[in-house]
Amino acid sequence: MITNFRLNLIIVMMFLSVIDLSATFFYVSKYRAWQTNKPFSLIELNPLLSFLWNKLGLHLGMIVGGIFILTLTYIISREAHWIIVLILFLFLVFALYNHNNNIHLLNKLIEQYPSGSLPVKTFGEVIGNNIT
Repeated sequence: MITNFRLNLIIVMMFLSVIDLSATFFYVSKYRAWQTNKPFSLIELNPLLSFLWNKLGLHLGMIVGGIFILTLTYIISREAHWIIVLILFLFLVFALYNHNNNIHLLNKLIEQYPSGSLPVKTFGEVIGNNIT
C-alpha cells in the first residue's frame, strides 16, 4: 500500500515531468520553426527524444518518449529510495530552470535574427543555419 507521503511524492514528480516534457516540446518546436534544418541532436541533449524525433517525427516521437519517460518517473517515484527520488526532483527543478533560460534566450535570438540566418562573423559556422 502506498503511504500518503509516497503518493504526494508521485504526484509532484509526475507533475514536474509533464511540465518538463511540455517545455521541451515547446522549445524544440519553436526552434525548429525558426531553423528548420537544425538537427534535433543539437537542440535537445536527451538521446532518447532525439532518436524518437528523428525516426517518428516531432509529435509522435514526443508522445512515445513522453510515455516512456513518465513511466520511468512513476516507477522510480514509487519504488526507489526517497533519496533517489529527491535527486530526481532536483534534476527536474534544474531542468525547468534551464528551460526558462533557454526559451528566453531563443526568443531574443528570434527577435534579432527572424530569418533564422545567423551571421558567420558573429557566431561562426552554425550547423543547420538558414542560408540567406
